Amino acid sequence: SSSAHFVPARPSAARHRPRHPLLAAMVGGVAAALTGATTGFKAGITDHDIEQGPAFLRFLGFITAFASLVCSIFKLAGIRSAIGHPVMYLLYAYIALFAASTMLFEAKHEWIEKISFLSKYQDMLIKHCSFLTLMAGRGVFYIFQATLWLTFSDSLAEILYMACASAMGFVGFLHLLAHFGIMPSHIVSKAVASLEKITNKDLDGDGKIGA
Repeated sequence: SSSAHFVPARPSAARHRPRHPLLAAMVGGVAAALTGATTGFKAGITDHDIEQGPAFLRFLGFITAFASLVCSIFKLAGIRSAIGHPVMYLLYAYIALFAASTMLFEAKHEWIEKISFLSKYQDMLIKHCSFLTLMAGRGVFYIFQATLWLTFSDSLAEILYMACASAMGFVGFLHLLAHFGIMPSHIVSKAVASLEKITNKDLDGDGKIGA
């Protein structure tokens, strides 16, 4: 996999501005937050320099993004919505792409390297969406995806999407805490040990259960 240089995101004036004021505010706010998350960090970064948290947090992020991907694919399977609500259908496609992209940064680098097109896609994201290499950037991105799912949760019937949104928001919050060192590693280790005892599985890959 080739290396890529870190280029801080810079806000640029769009030629075509969103017509809807709420959408414009949302896009502008997310762009400002993601730009701020990357400002002040090192100017040279390779594809190996991806900030990742403890194993369990990476696992939780990967599973949550995968759940979002599955939900969006489920929505995309309804071809009728593509005809009746093309804009919403396009939004589901965006969510699927966002979820799949997030998964790349929570997976082990060795896994990504084995699949050439995924490795090249990740390199492109590192170069042009460098905020994804930082836990704070991904944390904000998780929360942004959670808000997108909340737009579909207008009733209790949409409990699946509400659960997906809640999970992504929670994982995003944990990423922000871990990035700024507010969540010490020993707290995470204790949480993992407790979950290992409950599930009787080695979640952190250390060869021990509950230790």
